[in-house]
Amino acid sequence: MRSPHSALSPDGRIYASGARRLAHLLLPLLLTTAFPVSAAETLADAWRAAFAVDGRLRAADADTEAARASLEAARGLALPKATASSSYTVLSKEPAARIGLPTLPGIALPDQMPLAERTYATHALQATLPVYTGGRITAAIHAADIGVQASAFERSRSEQAVKLDVAEAWLSVLRSRRALAAAERHLAALDAHALDVDDLHKQGLVPRNDLLSVAVARADARQQLTRARHGVDLAAAAYNRLLRRPLDSPVDVAEPPPVNTHRDALSALAARARSLRPELSLLGARAEATDQEAEVERAARRPQVGLSAALLHEDNRYRVNQDMAQVSIGVQWDLFDGGIQRQRADAASARARAARERQADTASLIELEVHREWLAVDEATERLTTTSTAIAQADENLRVARDRYRNGMGTQTEVLDAEALRTLTDGNHLNAHYDLHLAHYRLKKAVGEL
Repeated sequence: MRSPHSALSPDGRIYASGARRLAHLLLPLLLTTAFPVSAAETLADAWRAAFAVDGRLRAADADTEAARASLEAARGLALPKATASSSYTVLSKEPAARIGLPTLPGIALPDQMPLAERTYATHALQATLPVYTGGRITAAIHAADIGVQASAFERSRSEQAVKLDVAEAWLSVLRSRRALAAAERHLAALDAHALDVDDLHKQGLVPRNDLLSVAVARADARQQLTRARHGVDLAAAAYNRLLRRPLDSPVDVAEPPPVNTHRDALSALAARARSLRPELSLLGARAEATDQEAEVERAARRPQVGLSAALLHEDNRYRVNQDMAQVSIGVQWDLFDGGIQRQRADAASARARAARERQADTASLIELEVHREWLAVDEATERLTTTSTAIAQADENLRVARDRYRNGMGTQTEVLDAEALRTLTDGNHLNAHYDLHLAHYRLKKAVGEL
């Protein structure tokens, strides 16, 4: 058994170490005071930046413009249509009519009368107005209007998706930086312990095996530190990509505010999700629009009545009146088209039923999603409470193990195990902290309130 020894070595290393630690703590504060820095980016800032550049939102905006244009086009079906046309006709022979006059002795009477010139131009200005379409125009307008509503639901769904993606990347940056700080603390603790072991070995109080074991532990800690640094770079690059910034741009994000631990009942959250989730409204709008498309096809089988008026001019010297006006009303009724319109209507009705079935299935999936995220928040809350207590216990366990080792009552293995356990506890607490925030945002997204 080793003889007891004190951690306060005669060369005053403990005091030098304490001075270095104090300088390490004060330096960031001094630098912050001397050189003011810009405010860290909050999640709200990140959302605003992402909304301005995200391709999914730009695509949704383009879809909305297309839907509005389709609505205006559908409304235009009920308005008069005016057309102007001109044509130039060349005939092989001059048109003529047989007169059939009786033959008179000694008088040669013509037996034909020309009706038009062999070449002539015709000009027309015509207006048409639908009078009755069997509900085809009304259904088309209704379907286009529902399309505009559906595009708004799609925009809302895209916003929710972008918000969650940005929140996950934002929390990943914070988590990776806290993990890097933990890896640095772990390596610093092993470096400090290695100095103690080296002093004890020089005094002949510990075997060389203790030096080797702490060297191996430090090598592993350096590998973890390298991995943590790469994790920070990768998280920052992923965050910059969402905000359409250069991947290597500096990232400075603020810590999230504390999560409100009060949660509504699961049944209340599920009910809100059924009314708020844009996916359900989108599927419902698509089903209703498809119903209107079926009505458009059915209306095409009914009589179509239209009114038309025209001004005509024909360059024909044989006409007494080359200019004339025309008013007409016409009816068109496709009595048999091989069943094409009926089959198209049936196909649209089937697509509407399919959309409603998907809506019902999506509603159950959304309820399951709310349930899962509600449980995730509950789990993360309990983990955070448990790890908060465990951190103090792990610190005390490490302190006792080091004291026992310094006083010759413990082993090197106990110290390394205690340090590894404290590192594990720090990691569990770190993950519980950010998992709680992540579960909170995912629950809000599942409900449709993000």
